[in-house]
Amino acid sequence: GGRVYFLSDHDGTGNLYSCLPDGSDLTRHTAHRGLYARGLTGDGRRLVYHRGARLRLFDPATGEDRPIDVELLPSGVQHERRILTATATGHLDGARLSPQGDRLALAARGKAFTLAPWHGPVRRHGAADGVRYRLPRWLADGRRLVAVAGDERPDERLALLPAAGGAELARVSLEEFGYVTAIEAAPAGGRVAFATNRQQLWTVDTDAPEPSPRLLDSSPHGRIDDLAWSPDGRWLAYTFPETLRTTAVRVAEIATGKVHRITEPVLRDSLPVFDPLGRYLYFVGQRDLAPEHDQVQFDIGFPFGARPYAVLLTADAPVPFTGVPVPPREEADPDAGVRIDIDGIERRVVPLPMPQGRYAALAALPGAVLLLGVPLLPPHPDTPASEPEGRVTLVDLATGEVVEDYLHPVDEIDTDSTGTTLLYRHNHRLRVVPAGAPRADLEDFDNHLAPPGRETGWVDLDRVIVPFRPAAEWRQMFREAWRLQRESFWNADMDGMDWHAVYDRYRPLLDRVATRAELSDLLWELHGELATSHAYERGGDYGSPSGGDQGFLGVDWDPTRGRSGRWWVARVLCGAPWDPTAGSPCDRPGADIRPGDEIAAIDGRPVGPLGPGELLAGLAGREVELTIRRPGVPLRRVVVRASRSEDRARYLDWVAANQRFVEEASGGRLAYLHVPDMYRAGYADFIRQFLAGLDREGLVVDIRYNGGGQVSPMVLDRLSRRRVGAEHSRWSGRVPYPLEAPRGPMVALLNEQTGSDGEIFCHTFRELGLGLLVGTRTWGGTVATWPRHELVDDTVTTQPEFCYHLSGVGPGLENHGVEPDIVVEVAPSGPVAGPDPQLAEAVRRLLVDLGGHTEPEVPAVGTAPATVPVPAEPMPLPGGDTPAAGPAGEEYRLGRAARREEP
Repeated sequence: GGRVYFLSDHDGTGNLYSCLPDGSDLTRHTAHRGLYARGLTGDGRRLVYHRGARLRLFDPATGEDRPIDVELLPSGVQHERRILTATATGHLDGARLSPQGDRLALAARGKAFTLAPWHGPVRRHGAADGVRYRLPRWLADGRRLVAVAGDERPDERLALLPAAGGAELARVSLEEFGYVTAIEAAPAGGRVAFATNRQQLWTVDTDAPEPSPRLLDSSPHGRIDDLAWSPDGRWLAYTFPETLRTTAVRVAEIATGKVHRITEPVLRDSLPVFDPLGRYLYFVGQRDLAPEHDQVQFDIGFPFGARPYAVLLTADAPVPFTGVPVPPREEADPDAGVRIDIDGIERRVVPLPMPQGRYAALAALPGAVLLLGVPLLPPHPDTPASEPEGRVTLVDLATGEVVEDYLHPVDEIDTDSTGTTLLYRHNHRLRVVPAGAPRADLEDFDNHLAPPGRETGWVDLDRVIVPFRPAAEWRQMFREAWRLQRESFWNADMDGMDWHAVYDRYRPLLDRVATRAELSDLLWELHGELATSHAYERGGDYGSPSGGDQGFLGVDWDPTRGRSGRWWVARVLCGAPWDPTAGSPCDRPGADIRPGDEIAAIDGRPVGPLGPGELLAGLAGREVELTIRRPGVPLRRVVVRASRSEDRARYLDWVAANQRFVEEASGGRLAYLHVPDMYRAGYADFIRQFLAGLDREGLVVDIRYNGGGQVSPMVLDRLSRRRVGAEHSRWSGRVPYPLEAPRGPMVALLNEQTGSDGEIFCHTFRELGLGLLVGTRTWGGTVATWPRHELVDDTVTTQPEFCYHLSGVGPGLENHGVEPDIVVEVAPSGPVAGPDPQLAEAVRRLLVDLGGHTEPEVPAVGTAPATVPVPAEPMPLPGGDTPAAGPAGEEYRLGRAARREEP
């Protein structure tokens, strides 16, 4: 009695400890190594926890710690063999046309299949269970496929699969090659090219008696991508990162292994693809930038930064897009294949008659080019996070005629080896159509809801049956998650950890996993051994049907009256009334729901003791009828649309309350802004508040609860600006220069829930001398990740790939965090019990700082602009040239008119 028991891993492994309520007399009660003690709970006399998938009991009276043998009889439903269709799984993982365009190869939930588009049997390839096949590609003969295969072995392999179906024909070991990120089969022979996460490009001849990969190229700056074979299979084009900011298109001559630079990039050249007749190489380049003014702040961006181009492979190739017919290639020797004149090729670049835009893919036809563009459109109010739908444009090779919206909507495109058949995907549906067919022949069934069949072109994917055994799938997923960490962790030696030993320690626990949730728990344990942040697991197929999302009304309930079984409104959230996703349904025009009103019924059903929530289950986004009881007023019924979430409205109300506090406590001298995260949405919140508060004398920058992202440099760029003067006009008065720069001193708030890029911001804020940090030490997780790897059931695992080394601390923020300059703790009762002490201290500190702050001196209104004499002798230009001299002694004025360049 009288002791506090808890779990801690401060000695390296999770164990059971206790101490007195004042924190003294720390005692360890267990001595576990390797596997953590977790999930501590108790009944007031004894404690129970679990370790290594087993329960353990600790008796504080005797100090005994022992395992508990509990016999459970789970249903085993999640272990049972399941059967889904490729469309039902939502796990369609890419598809490719056969060389002749008459069949498809696709992967769905780790299984490899081939089928004719509209009818006939579906063949499954490779092992039945326990192996994940991804990136299946047809070999040139159309009788075999190659795919990347991964099972419980430490490394993946290339598997050769017979198109007739059945087991693997042969394997090419990829031990110590890394994780395959791209693969393409040559249009002739059995050669395959593949790129890996180790930023290397390899080729292998699968027809060789003992296939052995050969290294073609490697980059120190990024992954090689966009592999594209020439029609004769003698050349391989690809995107090669030359620096951190530039990529070029290279081609490798397979026979000799020689690598040639084809484009001379300005920034990024990418997405190469050969003309089917071997005359051109198309690509997308960031060369002609199209600047656009920002409509909110004084800034210029480049949302349309890329344009498609064609490279003439030979010096005598006809110039396309000129209106002159492009004749078929004439070959004196039909076996000569594709010829590339390397000398001067970087200057034989012709732009396609297309404007700058955002292009995701190219496909080459014998007489045309298809471009998949992703237009920049404002987000839809109902689905603000959705991406714009892709649109395919057709460009005629000879005339340059452009057919816009040739196909829409489209996510991916692919052609057969001759460029005469087109496959495209939208969501989880596939369509096969003649490439280059008139748009009128395609648009009747462009709707992705059209039925499958030869007439519409849509592929019947319900024929693809995907059986799998969860236990075997879980074993493969566990190994792949382990492999991804091995390949992606920022430090090659895993910070000295024996990662193979870690796998061996946790692998036996897989045999005790009975549900998908338990697999997730085990993956978190595995990742936890890395002793670093950003090693996450989320998503996956839990097999639980959804009955719709919970609906919300956007109100607080009166806790003093809720015990009666009736529910009165204490407060209606405000949020952003103009935004349906960020306000309260009860605050909409016509609702007239006020504090003190009782919600008596929802859709005619009385609200019971459990509250309105049970009646709003599954009704998110739907209209509901509320029965309102108000004293002295007859019952009233109103219809509102239940919110999907109250989070945004509650957040905005919290920010508004903080802004009111700062306004009142500072007498209107200070502004307050909160940055919720370092993603696009968080940056939008920052800009909205930052611009609105620029006229205040000081600024409180609140980074508490900021979960990170990647835009901290942009936030710091705005806050680092300093006013150095002002401009005057007759009517508008004085305007600061730079216009959007903070006026005076700043303080940043941080706490233990400030993480990742939020921590990097806080450290840099102090390093740049922008102000003091007030609050508590941050989370301590700055080794960043790039979530882009999915397991077979769409589980996303993240790998700590990027370790930040920052001035003053090196890598020391990881597992420690940022220390504040002024420590202000918040009691467990929190600011609910009174004013926010951290915010109050920030205001106090800024008001002190304002006493010593002086703004830059600027001339008073009415003072004549400065004049600068123009030298009689002009300064020489580089190279010895001189500009024309102006009249001796002429002066010009420095002022608004001289600097304004806006239309």
